[in-house]
Amino acid sequence: MEEVRELKSVLERVERKLIAAGKLYGALNFAVWLAIMLLYYDILALLDIPWQFNLVYWPIAFIVAITFTGRVWKRFVEIAKATGREVESSKREGMLIALSWILGIVIGWGVIPQTSIAVNAEARLAVGFLSFITLSILGMFLVIAKFSGTEKEMIPAFLIPGIHIPVVWNMENGAMILAGFVVALGFAVTVLLYIHNAFKAIE
Repeated sequence: MEEVRELKSVLERVERKLIAAGKLYGALNFAVWLAIMLLYYDILALLDIPWQFNLVYWPIAFIVAITFTGRVWKRFVEIAKATGREVESSKREGMLIALSWILGIVIGWGVIPQTSIAVNAEARLAVGFLSFITLSILGMFLVIAKFSGTEKEMIPAFLIPGIHIPVVWNMENGAMILAGFVVALGFAVTVLLYIHNAFKAIE
């Protein structure tokens, strides 16, 4: 009986460490996107770029982010397999997540900037940016919830930008600056929640 209890204890520790590793992977995803967004704002501040630049930057950013996080995910899968766990995500899940980001890009950077909504062009760009983030991450959240289980840590990443869309809609000045801080706040809170829950899992 003592050996059984020891084995059970070891398996529980391994399980908690895998959960923590998964949470840290989630934090890494949003940290990568936070860095990509801050680079975007650096470019925006230094160069006078047209809105069409977004149709180039964000698809490239998506490819870079997926390549980087994909390598980390493969390492995580290898570690999980070494402990007898199967955590491989399905191709359908990956395709649906990609589709949510494509939809966000099309609506946020393709459709909205060409409309006459909001008080001016800058406010319209900010609405497009926040819509892009909200739709993309909300879609990803729903896909992950269906295939892998709810990741509650992701909620601030789309909820905080989403509730600020009406705010930037009516801003005559500084709408894009506020939009950037809002997205950064949402991502930062999500990263903190993931890290907090990672440590909580191994307590």
